[in-house]
Parts: sequence; structure tokens; C-alpha cells
Amino acid sequence: MKKAIAVVAIVLAAAALAWGQTASFQSASTELYTVWSDAGQESAAALAATLEGLFDVYNEYFRFDETTLKAPLTVRSFTQKADFDAYLSKIIGETKDDFVYLHYPTAERSELVIFAKEDATDFASSLAHQAFVQYIKAFVHEPPLWLREGFAVFFEKSGADASGAVAYAENSTWLETIKLLKSQGTLYTLDKLMVMTEEEARTGLDVFYPQSWAVVSFFMNSPDKRYNRFLWDSLSILDPDATLDGNQTAVRDFFLRWHSATQAETDFVAFLDSQKTFAELVTEGVKAYGDKDMDTAGELFEQALVKNSSNYIPHYYLGLIAYANNDYAKAENYYVAALGLGADQAITNYALGINAFASNRYAEAKAFLEKAKTGDPERYTAKVDELLARIDSGS
Repeated sequence: MKKAIAVVAIVLAAAALAWGQTASFQSASTELYTVWSDAGQESAAALAATLEGLFDVYNEYFRFDETTLKAPLTVRSFTQKADFDAYLSKIIGETKDDFVYLHYPTAERSELVIFAKEDATDFASSLAHQAFVQYIKAFVHEPPLWLREGFAVFFEKSGADASGAVAYAENSTWLETIKLLKSQGTLYTLDKLMVMTEEEARTGLDVFYPQSWAVVSFFMNSPDKRYNRFLWDSLSILDPDATLDGNQTAVRDFFLRWHSATQAETDFVAFLDSQKTFAELVTEGVKAYGDKDMDTAGELFEQALVKNSSNYIPHYYLGLIAYANNDYAKAENYYVAALGLGADQAITNYALGINAFASNRYAEAKAFLEKAKTGDPERYTAKVDELLARIDSGS
């Protein structure tokens, strides 16, 4: 059987070589990666630098010995999705909707295959996900499915900032989904999740995928340090050359040796209940603001901002809270950010006008207030005219 696999790998490698001879690729190499790109060497080098950064992010958690890698990790990047599809059709006889890691018995034959996307955020997410799959399989050929996919989702928000620095960022995209699945009673037991076959995982992907992320998050962030320790201890018992079933069973058995399955389920559910979605944080923040509990409201909206900095609501309310605390400069910064993210212009300009008025910047106050009046005459004409009269009278 091993000979057959080796022959397949050689055939696939030959197909890849034949493709490389007909397509224009340039490469860039770092200590850990070799990147091939049809967009040129500069593009390959930039991608290699990002991948090196992602590797460091992953290894902050896993601490694998990178000196054991037998060859650099290979990544092939296409500018066009059509070329990506054509390449995969030659190599594996089918296409994929997203990036794919092709894993073979030797590191030299394996490669991550990607393509350019119009949406930079989507590209970064797919890259962080599949680069992690490549990373872990370079050290453990068959890691447990829940661990592999759970951490791949866990790292999806990680990537390079404007300066090129790569860092971890929390991913809570699946929190609402996992809470809904919990309320529907459709979650797998933890011990079942740990030993699901590839076919079972594919069949139950709608549950398996978000729950794998949730379980990893639980083990990572549970206030009960025994669960944190289990996660790291389980990595030490993975056998780089074991089968999928072998590694999954070993980790599941290790888990049950130290934890009651029933208690673990209770703790997992309690952990999920303690996690707040963006919508929950906003709802609770609005209530706390209405109750004039500014400290609690501020904490809730700060947490909401971490989960979704592109939504204007936390910015707007943090502006209101800063105004209530007489921090007019901070309030203006939040209001301006809210405007840039799509907040109602009339409402936000009125808030900016009130804020400028309170800080004795009357010319700016008048400009903001006039915009509010123009944006919603019915709501703001009387209020704005009253304030403008006060400004003009110097009172």
C-alpha cells in the first residue's frame, strides 16, 4: 500500500512539474517557506513574509520544533481563479471553491494552493485557515479532525496589518451559530466529537465545524485550568506517524482519563453561556446606558468593539459615554468613527454639535448642527435653532 501511495505522489509531482514548465512562476524562499507565484517574485516574497508571520503565531501555541521539518513548506499562488482550477484539475482531477492544502507522504510533494481574491479580508481568512492546516500536518500527518479544524478557525482572523506585522486576532464569527445549535440540542458530545471519522464530519459539517472551534476556544479560555492543561498535554501524545483513528482515540482516551464526560459537557455549556455575541453585548450596553450605568455600558461597548470594530453602534455609544464623562475630544473621535462606518448622519452630526458646543467650539458646533438640521429637518429644526440662538447670543 505504501508503494502505491508513493507512486501516486510521484505521478502528482510529475504533473505539477509539467504545469510549472508551461506556466510562468517565480519563487521566493525563506527559512520555512518556498512560495511560487504567477504574479512575480515580489509578490511571492511578500506572501512568504506573511506566511512566516503566521507560522510564528501558530507556534506561539503549539511549540513544534521547526528544525525537524525536512523541507520548506511549499505554497503556490495563482492570480486567476481559472488558472487555480485548471491546475487542480491536472493534479487531483477536480476543482475547489477555496484554497486547498494538498498533503502527500513527503513534505517535498505537499503544497498549499491559493488564488487571489477581490475581498482582502476573505483572502486573509482563507490563508490563515489553510496555512494552519499545512503547518500542523507538517509535524503531525494525521492530527485529530476537531483539533485541526477547530484551531484553523480559531486562527482565521490572524494576519498582517498595514505595516506587514502578523498577529493573532480573536475570531468569534461562529459564536451566534454555536449558541443556536446548543439551544436546538444538536451538538455532539465532546467524546463523540473527538473521534468522528472524516465521513461523519463531512456529513455533519454544519455542526462539526462550529463546534470544533467552540471546543478549542473552551479548552483555551476556560477559567478551569485543567481544561487548558488538557489541550497542551494532548499535543504531546500525538504521534507524527499514527493514523487519524490512532491519534483521535489516544486523545479521547486521555481526555476521559482525566475528566468526567458528564461534568465536561456541563462546563462546556456553561462556558458557551458565558460568552457574549456582538448583538448581546450591544443590547446589554444600550440597557446599561439607559440605566445611566456608564461604567458598565462602557465595558460592554468596548467588548463589542473588539468583536466587531466595523460596526458604528459601539463607536456611537462610546462617544455618548465619553461626552457624559466630559471627555469631549474622545467623544468627537468616536462620533467621527461612527459617521465613517455608516451611522445616521443627522443624529451623529447633532451629537457632534452638542459635543462641540459643550467644549466652547462654537463655530464647529454651528457647522455640525446645521448639517443635522439639513439631514432631518422635522426632528432637529427646533432643537438646532434653539442652540444656534444661544450661540449667537453668547449664552
